[in-house]
Amino acid sequence: MKIEKDIFLKGHTIGLRVPSEDDMLKSGWHTWYNDYETTRYNSHGVYPVSVEDEYKFIQETLNKNDAILLAIYDLKNNKLLGNACLQNINHFNRRCNLAVTIGEPASMSACIEVFGLLTEHAFMKLNLERIEEGTHEALLKLIKMLSVIGYEIEGFSKRYFLKDNVWSSKINF
Repeated sequence: MKIEKDIFLKGHTIGLRVPSEDDMLKSGWHTWYNDYETTRYNSHGVYPVSVEDEYKFIQETLNKNDAILLAIYDLKNNKLLGNACLQNINHFNRRCNLAVTIGEPASMSACIEVFGLLTEHAFMKLNLERIEEGTHEALLKLIKMLSVIGYEIEGFSKRYFLKDNVWSSKINF
């Protein structure tokens, strides 16, 4: 199946589009949130996620007025890599959050490309002024890479994540 026609935002190596029924029910999307490696630096992976739970969550998110949820596809082989979401979109205060989950093997540049595409969309199409986000301190290299598209470290929230009985800080950017 060629996904090019359904692409909402297209980069050099990845495309973003509205998740299909197959993405939600047949791809193993829900397994990303049950996988230790995929969730080791975020708040997922605490409660089990079933296909039905994730399908319901995706449907609810797609119907929200303050979110844009998109599937991330590798343009070369049409493989689903993950998902990304502009969430908590606040047009009054002109800000939002951006979340990315890469659940399949992909290059770091794919993640940077997703951030770039959604950042451009948030600023140029949604007329937002700020994207507020934070991530685990172990992903400092990613944040430094995101500096090429304008992201800056604004501070740290100490003892923010508790995983495997170890406290870690959150990088706010």
